Amino acid sequence: MTIRVAILGCGKIAAAHALGYQQASDLAEVVVCCDVWDIQLAQKMAAQFPQAEVVSSWEAIIERDDIDAVDICMPPYLHAPIVLAAAAAGKHILVEKPMAMNLTEAKTMVEAAAQNNVVLMVGQNQRFMREHQAIKELLDQAAIGEVVSVRIDCNQFISRMYPPGSWIFEKDKSGGGMVIQTAVHKLDLLRYFFGEVVRVSAFHGNTGLNYEQDIEDISSFILEFENGIIGQGFYLFAAFKTPIPTATGELTIINGKQGLIHNVQGWHIYSTAIERYSGGLTSLDLPRDPYSASVAAEVRHFLEAIQSGTEPITSGRDNLGTMAIIDAIYKAAETGQVVELT
Repeated sequence: MTIRVAILGCGKIAAAHALGYQQASDLAEVVVCCDVWDIQLAQKMAAQFPQAEVVSSWEAIIERDDIDAVDICMPPYLHAPIVLAAAAAGKHILVEKPMAMNLTEAKTMVEAAAQNNVVLMVGQNQRFMREHQAIKELLDQAAIGEVVSVRIDCNQFISRMYPPGSWIFEKDKSGGGMVIQTAVHKLDLLRYFFGEVVRVSAFHGNTGLNYEQDIEDISSFILEFENGIIGQGFYLFAAFKTPIPTATGELTIINGKQGLIHNVQGWHIYSTAIERYSGGLTSLDLPRDPYSASVAAEVRHFLEAIQSGTEPITSGRDNLGTMAIIDAIYKAAETGQVVELT
């Protein structure tokens, strides 16, 4: 069965999704490209697919019988309304991160998908990066022994990436700043690596360097995992330069009782448990695929889940754990207290 897909939103990340569908032409066909704000973006994307129509209203797509699945690349404030409508119409759904504006919305989306027996998958593409899959395999093999701590760090300058007036800078459209827009990637990845978080604390700030906006552009948080691992994160949306020499400007350091793994200038390991890694920090020589490759892998996983009737590894149900951490971080920053997750 060829899965007939509508792409809703044809901006930056949607281009990577479109490439994924081109590479998965054995499984799916894009039949509609929709952009509410810029019809030219939809026209440009539709030109990549022989049979694709162009529309400017997502509502017009939902009830169509010739569409089996929707791929939502729209701002977060539209995720829940579209997912609820699509699920009620029996469409399978891939929705970009963040899954929703908050945990409450996310729960309604999961319930709607379950009630209508459709696949709901969240675009947490970092789980699909080959380098991250290799690190998970090492962790699962206890290559550095029992993990005790993890540190993540990311620096960007958001006003140099998006123009004034972008939804990125409006809390009522984005859900927030660094945490829900960027840290969501690594928070989800850490759950994939280490399991659930039970307590968080956080501090947020605003530099004033990113136009007039009401989102946090500085976030520092501490995580306690169910298995006792302590995590630390620092995220900045106003960094003039990226001081971390990694492929993506994101730092990851994982410490275990028998060594460590980090990604400075490529992934490295030191391990007292594995002889070939015991002589000092050793490069793992992991693949550095283009960012689009992980999105393409994510798209294929979504299509395969529809065909097989299995739950995706980044299902809506699973992503409730990620959204719960995000909600807790915002609550901790607002109240100045440690927040426990239930």
